Amino acid sequence: MRDKGKNAGRRPRKRLILSLLWDCNQRCSFCAKGPRPAGAERLIPPGKVLELLRAGRRDGYDGLSLDGGEPTLYPDLARLVARALGLGYGSVNILTNGMALADSGLLRALGRPRLRERVVFCVSLHSHLAAVSDRLTATPGAFARTLAGLGELRDSGFEFSLYSVITTLNWRRLPAYAAFVAEHFPQANSVTFSYLFPAGYLREGLALYPRLVPTAPALAAAAALLRSRGIRPELSACGLIPLCLARGNERLLLGTAMESGERHMTFDTHKMEPFPFFDAAFNNRNKRKGPACGGCAVAGVCGGIWNFYADKYGFSELRPFAAEHFKALPGSGSASLDLSSCSGAAEPWKLAMMNLIALRYKGFSRLTLLNEAALGDRAPGLKAFARAAGFVLPRAPTAGGAIF
Repeated sequence: MRDKGKNAGRRPRKRLILSLLWDCNQRCSFCAKGPRPAGAERLIPPGKVLELLRAGRRDGYDGLSLDGGEPTLYPDLARLVARALGLGYGSVNILTNGMALADSGLLRALGRPRLRERVVFCVSLHSHLAAVSDRLTATPGAFARTLAGLGELRDSGFEFSLYSVITTLNWRRLPAYAAFVAEHFPQANSVTFSYLFPAGYLREGLALYPRLVPTAPALAAAAALLRSRGIRPELSACGLIPLCLARGNERLLLGTAMESGERHMTFDTHKMEPFPFFDAAFNNRNKRKGPACGGCAVAGVCGGIWNFYADKYGFSELRPFAAEHFKALPGSGSASLDLSSCSGAAEPWKLAMMNLIALRYKGFSRLTLLNEAALGDRAPGLKAFARAAGFVLPRAPTAGGAIF
């Protein structure tokens, strides 16, 4: 068996995300992309794609993600991928439902070793049960075709991961889904779970959004099973929820929130924008907090709950954190956090706070903060939060501690 994650371990500093086209061969009611806006082109012309790729390299983007619609429907996708790699992108991630992989010739075209080793696929598979999967994609037979595509990926030696949206139809069976993946696709680098992104045009799709507190134990069990089989569980950025609603999945959520705080840029035929899910303006438009949230120890970094969720379910599930919660977490290790590593985020101090919280959940209790000047006048507040969360802050760096 090949080594897992040889590409996944080389995480890009900045990622360019191109939604190549609006066409798709599935009809998911919860699709975050939605229908093509009036007046928008059906796809980004190849010449324009090349312009964007070149501009991205000039601006320091070293990772590329391709989605859609369904990117495998884009004309001559293999040639585009080869051009991107030739321009210096370290890796290309293709986000796909996998239905066309078994018979499109794409994998054969990308099968040359110098291409294959730098291409990673992320395949959407929302259930291990055919009836549930086909209902969620509104595409009869899609489950079987996606499994065939995954089989081709596995047998062709490409790196791949899976992506599953958590809904009212599948959340109870998340542990069984994880077991299915571990049995049939143990070569997978990771499984990314996601709560629905409540785009404004969704109607039927939002009915599939489950209450969050009951889903947490099922998600935690699925994540634990995957870890035990050597498959990394992840949570999608568009599925971010308040930390207090992720009990048992705190480390999973924090890792995602930290990555989404970095600078990624997205393009489609309609607009270009920074990756929005950690942006304060985005949160102010789309989320809100409950009456008890003002006293929460992590209120400064929490965007709140989706507006539609508050309207539907209210705020009764929200349980604000007291600082004593983090102080009571077990820990004995030492770590160093270089605050200059947070300077690329839209709001560096928020990313730094999430790093601190994540380190407490990982079992660290002694912390050295490096390059405090990177946070300016926010540094004293960060240090006060660290002490309240149970960290001992030595005056000088501690030899042998882990550096983050």
